[in-house]
Amino acid sequence: MILDRDAFSIEYDSNITSLDDMYEAILSLGYTPRLAVDGVSEMKQLVPEGEVPEPIAAALTSARVEEKLVFVDFFAEWCIACKALEQKTLNNTDVQSALQNYIFTKVDTDLFPQSAVFYNVVGMPTLLVLDATGKEIFRSVGPIAAEELAEKLDSLNAVN
Repeated sequence: MILDRDAFSIEYDSNITSLDDMYEAILSLGYTPRLAVDGVSEMKQLVPEGEVPEPIAAALTSARVEEKLVFVDFFAEWCIACKALEQKTLNNTDVQSALQNYIFTKVDTDLFPQSAVFYNVVGMPTLLVLDATGKEIFRSVGPIAAEELAEKLDSLNAVN
């Protein structure tokens, strides 16, 4: 049985269920949740190929020049959890201090859906740390405490 070919779309009411609960339900049925992108077949979404899309490609170029890691914040304007993450975590002084050692880029998944597909972003907010080649070395989906994120960013930077 190949469930990945049995694509379906779900709309949900955030007043009734959370995005995380919806994804857990989809996973429990044996499916893999994915971000839907107009004009891109489901099979093409499963295996990202080609060059890293913008705006991440530009961030990777800067990372190679400056010898830094890339911090990517995948968000959407309509995402309430994204706004909470911005206010409570990303604006924290310790996180801001840690981010000075990174190339920071925000990716609106509605404006740059190919970037979300390329990095298999299925829930927001999603935070990634990439090395200068685009390889993912850290992922966080959903809320994360400012202290935890700052510590993780500092430890990843120390290793690289």
